[in-house]
Amino acid sequence: MRITLLVASVMGWGLYSQPQRAERHLRKAAELMQVEDYANALGEYENALTYNPFSSEAYLNGGYCAWRLRQNKKAVEYFQKAEQMGVNFPPRFTLAYADALQRVGQPTKALPLIEKLLSQLKPSDPMYERVRVTHHHLRNAEKLMQNPQKIQITNIGPVLNSPYPDYAPVISADESVLLFTSRRPGSTGGKVAGDGLYYEDIYISEKDAAGKWTPPRNIGAPLNTPVHDACVALSADGQTLFLFNSENGGDIFISRLKGTKWLSPKNMGSPINSKYWEPSVCLSADERTLFFVSDRPGGLGGRDIYMCRRLPNGKWSQPINLGPPVNTPYDEDGPFFHPDGKTLFYSSNSPNSMGGFDIFRTELLSDSTWAPPVNLGYPINTPGDEIYFVLSASGLHGYYASEREDSYGEKDIYLVDFSTLQKEEPKIEAKQEEEVEVTSEPTQITFRPNLTLVTGIIYDAETKDPLEATITLIDNLKGDTVAVLTSNAATGKYLISLPAGRNYGLAVTAPGYAFHSENFVVEASQGYREVRKDIGLNKYKSGTTIVLRNIFFDFDKATLRPESKAELERVYQLLMQNPNMKIRLAGHTDNVGSDEYNQRLSESRAKAVYEYLIQRGISPGRLSYVGYGESKPIDTNETEEGRQNNRRVELEIL
Repeated sequence: MRITLLVASVMGWGLYSQPQRAERHLRKAAELMQVEDYANALGEYENALTYNPFSSEAYLNGGYCAWRLRQNKKAVEYFQKAEQMGVNFPPRFTLAYADALQRVGQPTKALPLIEKLLSQLKPSDPMYERVRVTHHHLRNAEKLMQNPQKIQITNIGPVLNSPYPDYAPVISADESVLLFTSRRPGSTGGKVAGDGLYYEDIYISEKDAAGKWTPPRNIGAPLNTPVHDACVALSADGQTLFLFNSENGGDIFISRLKGTKWLSPKNMGSPINSKYWEPSVCLSADERTLFFVSDRPGGLGGRDIYMCRRLPNGKWSQPINLGPPVNTPYDEDGPFFHPDGKTLFYSSNSPNSMGGFDIFRTELLSDSTWAPPVNLGYPINTPGDEIYFVLSASGLHGYYASEREDSYGEKDIYLVDFSTLQKEEPKIEAKQEEEVEVTSEPTQITFRPNLTLVTGIIYDAETKDPLEATITLIDNLKGDTVAVLTSNAATGKYLISLPAGRNYGLAVTAPGYAFHSENFVVEASQGYREVRKDIGLNKYKSGTTIVLRNIFFDFDKATLRPESKAELERVYQLLMQNPNMKIRLAGHTDNVGSDEYNQRLSESRAKAVYEYLIQRGISPGRLSYVGYGESKPIDTNETEEGRQNNRRVELEIL
């Protein structure tokens, strides 16, 4: 009997102590919530539930903590339990519940919660604006998810992704190089941050001969340091990298690839960086325009996109806020300016998004204004955050990080395949004002870049060794310098993007070498194409010949056209810099026409260049000219392209 009473007493004490233990954890959790330590608070609420699985307080507040920690599935589970218990949700908890539902892809369930909450709030309520925007997000998400884009989105796979967060991918325009940021083990400093993950480091992968990404390697010093290091942008040719560092409130740094080594990153300084937050940046393919994000005063909202132009002295101009319709009273971030020279992709959490940040596209118009931005739609965008989107020059492949069901870790890098959309006819996008409702049948997004991507190797024509050379790109019609780039010192590799609608002159120069000239006419309706052009440079010596491919004549005449000016000036500068150099100018034609006629025309054209140089002040004693007619072709005369190559003026060093 005494034993029975003792057992009953112990059992009674255990049952009595369960609620007490749960209450202690609830009190501790409430204290932690007061100081916004949501991770430990959630742990205390979970402990409380082990002692009292019917605690509506633990479910309600635990759901809120999980939501603050971006654990949206758990947040929805806890909120639903509290809802089933008949708990009265305070407004901020209702908003959190709806947001969690939205982020797990259930906007239809979230919408009634927000509509009810919106009806209960007055416009003067501090929460009213946020709830109103969430209402727009939910309606957009519901409609866009009912009309998905014909897009294939795939996880880039376990070769690049890991069980840890992998994000912020950046690519070269030809997709030969990909860099990204990761929190995986093996970081340079080996340190673990307060969230239990390793510090950020930058990793790099290249495509192999089969078109597969190689296993990523830590890019190492000097880019990676013992603290957080994240990549935010890569130039089109893959030789300029922009990094974010949290010092000074958050600044942008820049590093350049010198051969096979990255130089120590340098703070970009004013006017790009300020005492405020500058989290992202991108560089145009011609490296003459820079876009960056800042929350500095004077903007339209929290974070705005700004633009700077490169000045003749190489420095950046004062920033210009892009203004409406790109920037809004909300946040914009993650700009990416496509190599076509006119298309800007960026992220925004304005009312036109599906919730959080969505990716938008706009276009620079001929009057230097921006077209109304277009939401890229579902499934590229989701009710969660989509940011730091980049696109190949071809427009076929986009890359970004996302949190999805098939992720290997918290965030993974995904590939967006646009090839299906490029097969469809483009459609005119309807203008979107700040809060225009998304139509029930959203327009399919089509994007067909109109540019020529020129890649190749620059090398010594005799030794075949790669060369670091300067590549100057000229708009022949305007006479303007479009871009000045440099080939890689170790590999000789170069990449140039040529947006459509121009006649380009390209000059390759290196100390001690004769310049090399190329001409590219990119028609306005040409579409996308890739050109491989390996260029061998010859050292200055007697007998070296330079084909002057950017000297143009009117049809059937020897009259120099205005677009020849940049090339003629290049020859003039060559002679001025080498006062002892003597040259012979030789004219050539294709085989169309009689031998006699072609001989006369070729000589007249060589003479036209000869006379131009004399008029510029070059001594006639240093110049001579000759015509060879059709006798020395450098290409076939069976095609128009071949005949065009044969119609030329050459410079021979005597």
